[in-house]
Amino acid sequence: MPSKALGRTARRGLATAAVLGLILTTNANPAFAHWNGTGQDIASIHLRPYSYNSAWQTPMNKALSNWNATSSPANFYKNSNSGSTITAKSYSNTWYGLYQRCGGMCMYIKLNSRTINRDASNFANFVTSTLVHEFGHALNLAHNSGTSIMNTSRNRNSMTKPQPHDVSDVNAYY
Repeated sequence: MPSKALGRTARRGLATAAVLGLILTTNANPAFAHWNGTGQDIASIHLRPYSYNSAWQTPMNKALSNWNATSSPANFYKNSNSGSTITAKSYSNTWYGLYQRCGGMCMYIKLNSRTINRDASNFANFVTSTLVHEFGHALNLAHNSGTSIMNTSRNRNSMTKPQPHDVSDVNAYY
């Protein structure tokens, strides 16, 4: 009987060691991370150059610089060979902005001029906030309820930059 007990103890010890080994070698995602997994494969993202009047162009360009100024690998830049586009026009939908993935290095972002014009008290900030948010989706960020550009209830008239939470999530993902 002692050999059966010893065998059982050895099996339990081996099972415990295997579980501990699995736990210790698995990369855990931070508890604060909010990812959607539908973004771009890399954080350096090229966009086809866009051209709008200055009321739109300036805040749209600001959205690129706001992400590029973070301490994250996010790098948005214009490239005439890119298949990724940003389109601002009137849509009948209720959203302000919409991100769609068309591949690991391709995306479409739509800005709804109808809803933005209707609801913005600070037009430039509203456009920048909306596009910074959509760029967050391109960086694999999901909606969340914290102090974040990804919070759908944020004040778009004042929050125009990725928040520390957003930067942490991007750094953890990439």
